[in-house]
Order: sequence, then structure tokens, then C-alpha cells
Amino acid sequence: MLLMAALAYPMRAEEANTPEKDKKSVDYSQYLPQEGEFAIGFNLDPVATFVGNLFNGTVGNALAPLAGEPMRVPGMVSIMGTYMMTNNWGLRFNVGVGVNSWNRRAYVIDDAARFINPYSTLEGQDIEKRLSVGASASVGAEYRIGKRRVQGVFGVGLTYGCWTINRMAYSYYNAITDANHNPTNGGLYGGAVNPKFATDYSYIENPRLMSHYTAAGTHLAGVYGTVGVECFVAPKIALGLNVNVLVDYQWNPARAEQWEGWNTFTQQRQEVIIHDRAMNDGFTFTTDNIGANLYIAFYFGKK
Repeated sequence: MLLMAALAYPMRAEEANTPEKDKKSVDYSQYLPQEGEFAIGFNLDPVATFVGNLFNGTVGNALAPLAGEPMRVPGMVSIMGTYMMTNNWGLRFNVGVGVNSWNRRAYVIDDAARFINPYSTLEGQDIEKRLSVGASASVGAEYRIGKRRVQGVFGVGLTYGCWTINRMAYSYYNAITDANHNPTNGGLYGGAVNPKFATDYSYIENPRLMSHYTAAGTHLAGVYGTVGVECFVAPKIALGLNVNVLVDYQWNPARAEQWEGWNTFTQQRQEVIIHDRAMNDGFTFTTDNIGANLYIAFYFGKK
């Protein structure tokens, strides 16, 4: 709010110096969006947070990337924009994507080499692989009120988001064998056993996690409404502030885990897949950051 007020002050000063009789004849069309123009917006919430942290002594204060804000799907960068169908009606959209791929490695002693030579220093690597892929999108209509540099903006639309892939997998250098039921690991997997696995498969000793994943991703779909203002601090450049109301339905499919261990009955290594979590779903009604609560928008494209 302080940022908007500071940037809007020159505008108010200019209008205050305009003679009263001439105010009604001032043409603000060079400032306001017009039919056929496009807008690209950037979320300024990271700027507000950064400035606020400068005054409260936050350690490690850093400016987050400027981009659109995806709909209730964290970890994404999105593009937010508007196409003006008329001078008052616009088509607003927001498209985001997130891809997180990360490999973590740890050195581990070679058990087979150490068995042959107790003083062996040979090592290998355990690997933890994380992968998540998601997307978000919203589309809606907005209506603008006001012919000066401050416009009210009202809108409604649909939103959808998902993480279609969410998986973590482990590969271990030292295998489970007849001679080594409890191989050394590099500590990437902490060793805690899922209680369901420990109860249902108590005859498998020294189990270790191979992977866990969501079968079909996490999804949400909803309807939103937005009320806000845009203050044009320069021709075709506006600072915006809005409040959003969202009703959405979210569903999380069942999550599965894959384990391995030594079967004390069959005297063999065995792999087991269990369902760690059943499907969850439900509705949410909330105010949320759909697009951006504090943003700057640039309008262009009109000849």
C-alpha cells in the first residue's frame, strides 16, 4: 500500500494543479487501456515483502523473482495478462508451469569390497531422485469502471491447477543379497519405516524405501471472483491491488510406496508396493492470491 501511495502521489499533485473548470475536459485516454490492447502483469508482493524486511531487521532478506502468481499451486512461475475486448471489458488469463528435478547423492562404503578386504576404502554412491511437474491456468472476464487514472476492476473466472507427476526414488549402491541382508547406505533415506508396512510385512527385515509417488497427481479446479483497483502512474502503466474470493474442489489421488527387504520365510530379497495414503478430496472457500494481489501492469499493442 505504501508503494502504491508513493508512486501515485505525483498523479494526485498534477490533478490538484489542474484548474477546476478544465478537469472535466482532461483526456485520460493516453493513460487508460483501450480496445485491442494487451497487458502483461508482474506480481509486486515480493517487492513489498523485501521493502518491509529492510525495516524489520530480517536476516538474509532477498528479493523473490517477479512474475505472475499461479492459482494455489506453489512452486510455479506464471504469466499473467489481459486482452481488452472493449474499452471496459477485458479477457484475463494466467498460465503457469513448474518443473522440479533434483538429484541428491551420498558416498557409501563398498560392502562387497570391505567383506573381502576389511581395510578396503572403495566407495560408491546412493542417489535420491526427485521429480515434480505441474501446471496452472485461469481464464476470466473483467469489467472496468472509471474514466480517470484510477479504475475499479471487477472480474470472475475459472481456475485449474495440478501437479501431474510427484515422485521420489532411491537407488542404492549396496544391494540386498544372501550374504548381506542389511547393506550399508549413505543416509539419504533416514530409515523410518512406514507403520503400515511394518505391521503388514513384519517378516521382511531391514526394509528400505525405493520410491514413493502419487498415482495421478494432485488437482484443483474452481471459480473465482475479484475486486480491485488500478492506478495509472504513467501512460499505459498501472499499479494494481485486488482481493479475490475462490471456491475450489481439490482431490489428491492415492499415494503408493515401493519397498525392498529380506524375506525371512523365502530367504530372498522381496519388493513390496503398498498404498500409503488413500484418495483425499474436498471443497475450499477462501480469499486467495489468484493472479496477483499487488502488481504492476503494462498495456501495449494499440496503434
